[in-house]
This record gives sequence, structure tokens and C-alpha cells, in this order.
Amino acid sequence: MDNSFAIYREANDNQIYLCKGSCQKLQENLAFHNFPHGFIISPWAKSNELWCILGDIEIISEIEEVHDFLRDFAFEINETQTSSTTYSEFKNEVLSIQKEIALNNFEKAVASRIESSSENLNVEKIFKWFQLLLQNHQNSFVSLVYYSEFGLWIGATPETLISYKNNVVQTMSLAGTLINKNDQWSAKEALEQSVTSKFIYETLQQYAKTPIEPTSIDESTSGSLRHLKSGFKTEIAATDLADLLELISPTPAVGGYPKEAAVKWLLKNETYTRELFTGFMGPNTENKLLLLVNLRCAKITQNQHIYFAGCGVNTGSDVDKEWLETDAKMNVIRSYWN
Repeated sequence: MDNSFAIYREANDNQIYLCKGSCQKLQENLAFHNFPHGFIISPWAKSNELWCILGDIEIISEIEEVHDFLRDFAFEINETQTSSTTYSEFKNEVLSIQKEIALNNFEKAVASRIESSSENLNVEKIFKWFQLLLQNHQNSFVSLVYYSEFGLWIGATPETLISYKNNVVQTMSLAGTLINKNDQWSAKEALEQSVTSKFIYETLQQYAKTPIEPTSIDESTSGSLRHLKSGFKTEIAATDLADLLELISPTPAVGGYPKEAAVKWLLKNETYTRELFTGFMGPNTENKLLLLVNLRCAKITQNQHIYFAGCGVNTGSDVDKEWLETDAKMNVIRSYWN
């Protein structure tokens, strides 16, 4: 049998859940009412490519159950030879994006990079890592997920892509980052947030059955990071949800704006493959669909940890500051590995 699992806890909740079973690719253009129950996965820039861990979602009553499950699980994980993105490569990407902006090819794109470290696969330490993320990231969706197709991933993402329940869809615009507590918000971060908010509002408008209810912009924290965040809520028909999902992902917060031009450029020019980073994942149950953008994450292989991070690039971006921002974002996860 094709064995996969997802162990997760939703933001601002204490309950841990487990979904285990076969991981299968879903039929393209599948209507939402035909989505199976289980744990949904979609890679970066492939919002119509959906995978699902097919299985009942169980409640984990004690954290030691997670420990026992991981200890007994038969992982099949390959070795990797993944190299970290160099400063020079990252600088070239940021400056190239700014050239494209100057040519009016798009307004914003999200540069990203990876950092790999040599680590042997150690289930005991991975369990402790997951436990520390649960304890220290209460306002994030914390997950440890093994997909036979994509490998083993750990993360603590602060960003909801879609929450859908009783015909009501909720989403958020999370863009703009400060890494130091004394830093002040500038026009650069405000522009990042406004571009993402505009895109989400206009996309929801195409399907909204009731007036869209926005929330005011406030500050959200993820570890030591601060982000600008606003929310949106409306009713849409279940028959429109799959189409909305394809249009809204990837948002400008992880891809760019206009979406098609920015994502096309990134797919052609980035020096590595993002895999599940900036894709989405989450549970689909009888009562609710919850999908999160896969941020603040790492891929765990037989011999490496591969950390991922990105940053919004516009005319106000500075390469050194963006490098430090991506390092701080990686540290949200990396700092709890010991």
C-alpha cells in the first residue's frame, strides 16, 4: 500500500490530528463536491494539480502517540545532493526582477532561495522538532507530512489560503515583513500588502454571492517576524470553489502580480524547483475545507534538511535586506532543530 501521513495542528488550537493512507493524484478540474475527505496537497504554481492522502482524520489525544507513530513508521526517503542558493544567485534574481518591473512586465515578483544542511534522518530529533514548533508557534498551522510523492516536510505556516464552511469562504492577505522589533513599516511593505489585497478582493468578486467583508490591516507575528495582514469573507457556491482555488493560488504574496506574468518568469528563471514550498496543503472534512500556503517549511531527506524562504521584490527592495529577511524566515523553523 502507498503509505503517507499528515500530522498537524491548526492555528490557535491545541488539538493534534493524524491523517494516514494512500496518497493519490486527483482528477483534473474536479468539482469541489467530489473532493475526497483527507489531506489535500498541491505543489507550487500547480493549483489544478491536487493530491490527497485518502484517510479518516483521527484525533491524537497525547503527544506521545505522535512519537510512537513516527518510531514505527516505515519511511522510504532518498538521499539528496541539494546545494544552497548563493548570495550571488539571489542577488541576480532580485536585480533581474527589478529590471522586469522597470520594463512594466509586472509590478512585483517573489524571489526565493534554499539553504541545505547535512543532517542524518533521526526520527527522535524530528519528533522533538515538531513538538517545539507546536509549543512556540501557537498562531501557525504546524505540520509534519510525509507524502510518498514528495517526501517528508515540516512547517509552521501563518498563512491561510482558503477556509470554506457552510458556503462561507474566508481568506487573508499576508504580505510585507519586518525582522527587527524596532523596525517601522515603510511604503515598500505597504505596497506589497496592497497589491496582494487588491488581487484577492478582485478574485473573490468574480464568485461572491454576498458583499465581501474585509477586515482592517493589522500586524501578525510568526516567530520573531512581523507581517501586515488583512482578512476577507464572503459566500460562494460550492460549485465555484475549485475554480476560485485555481485562480487565487499562487497569490501575489508568494508569486507576484500580475500573477500570470510573474509566475511564468519565476518558473523560467529560478535556479531551483520550489516543490511544495509556496504550494498549499490542508484537511478536507465533512464540515470544512482548510488550505494553508506552505511557508516556513523544510524538506527532510535521508542526509539533508532543505530550508525554503522567499521575499516580495518591488522597486523599493534592497538585496542585502531581502537576504536577511529570507534568513530570518528560514530561522522560524531552523532555530528549533537541535
